[in-house]
Amino acid sequence: MPKTAAATTAAGSITVAASHKTVKHGEAVAFTGRVKGVKAGTVLVLQHRMNGKWTTLRTTTAVNRNGTFTIRRAFTAKGNETVRVVTKDGKVMSSPVSVKVS
Repeated sequence: MPKTAAATTAAGSITVAASHKTVKHGEAVAFTGRVKGVKAGTVLVLQHRMNGKWTTLRTTTAVNRNGTFTIRRAFTAKGNETVRVVTKDGKVMSSPVSVKVS
């Protein structure tokens, strides 16, 4: 069962889970989740933690009418990737989830 992470702010919340906890480098991971208090059509971006800072990746999706989303990303660097999903304006973000890339 995928690990789910959620964070709530006054603006809303994003819950996200990774399809796999461990992947081979180059293999895609699907991050699926649900939003509350975020409008359908809102652009979401994937961020990863690098050198202690959150960096936005060029991976985006939009919130569906039913408040769900799926965002896919393939990782090429081996090691642990810590990622989160954030609204493009940066006001609402999920808790981080980790994926091990081997």
